[in-house]
Amino acid sequence: MRLRCTNWKNVLATAVMSLTMVPSARAEHPVAMELPAEYRTWFRNPDGSCVQCSIGMVGMHINRPEWTFVLWDTEYGSAVHGGSWPGRVADYARRRGMHVFNVTGNSYADTRSWMLWAAQTNRFCAIGAGGSHFQTLYGYVPGDSRPWKVCNNNSPQRIDEYTEDEFRRLHMASGPWVVVPDEPAPAPPPRLVEWWR
Repeated sequence: MRLRCTNWKNVLATAVMSLTMVPSARAEHPVAMELPAEYRTWFRNPDGSCVQCSIGMVGMHINRPEWTFVLWDTEYGSAVHGGSWPGRVADYARRRGMHVFNVTGNSYADTRSWMLWAAQTNRFCAIGAGGSHFQTLYGYVPGDSRPWKVCNNNSPQRIDEYTEDEFRRLHMASGPWVVVPDEPAPAPPPRLVEWWR
């Protein structure tokens, strides 16, 4: 079953949804995007388009041009600029062929497990973060004193780090809304294996 553009409460109420589809809130290993700062600056917020900037950065990470180029006119559709809300994202995602979990809720618990799942599956996501603002979940490192790594599209050259409490406050300042790819995750970064030893 493919879920698209939905309210978290409705997902839980759907009897046909199996428990295996609900993302686990347990994160076991560190993960982070590996986008160079020079590429992240392509998604600097030019005009209040923070949702699209965050979605574009996620798109570059997962190698999906219909996500990556949402700020520009391309074969996937016209450029999308300005403020957004869940319904607007659902509309342009459908038109552009983007497969999304467009998750809203009433509390931090409603979206936290989705953010952890997005990080642990190497998809990452665009998240409500700050007053009326969207940013990119860039990494999660369990056991770190500041496990949540976030790229703000107003300052994309750096990655900000947050404790659990700081991150919860940041996320709830905007409200519990996340846009997670319902797309295949990219391959993980290669791991050096000293096969000759």
